[in-house]
Amino acid sequence: MASKTPLTEDQLAEITNILLERKRAIEEELRRNLSRVLEEGGEDTTVVNVEEGGESRVDVGKEMDFQVMSMRTQELRQINEALLRIEMREYGLCEECGSPIRFERLRVMPFAQLCRSCQEELEKEEKERQLALRPAPKE
Repeated sequence: MASKTPLTEDQLAEITNILLERKRAIEEELRRNLSRVLEEGGEDTTVVNVEEGGESRVDVGKEMDFQVMSMRTQELRQINEALLRIEMREYGLCEECGSPIRFERLRVMPFAQLCRSCQEELEKEEKERQLALRPAPKE
């Protein structure tokens, strides 16, 4: 099968090792956090003033744990997708423009799907979209 990836076998092996190491660390962190959350029950319940005249009991510790676990789960999904792209020999190509993603970028962000210029354009568009959603200042 012809290789579509712009990376050498050594580079792919290095990236694969980085991804697998990070995957193992995240899986272990998720197991530890889930076990801790299940063991602790509702000990971190805090009364929070939700709105004037109302109070709500919020399990602040668990909510933070679940947010962290959600972020880690998303990262794990990105890692698995990168490993699949490596296996399919499609790793290292920008999903937007098809250009090679620099190896240096992939070493730092091994699950990057966009080259630097496409990522910057995406971020610029997102920032413009966010600014457009802001209400106009009152005069």
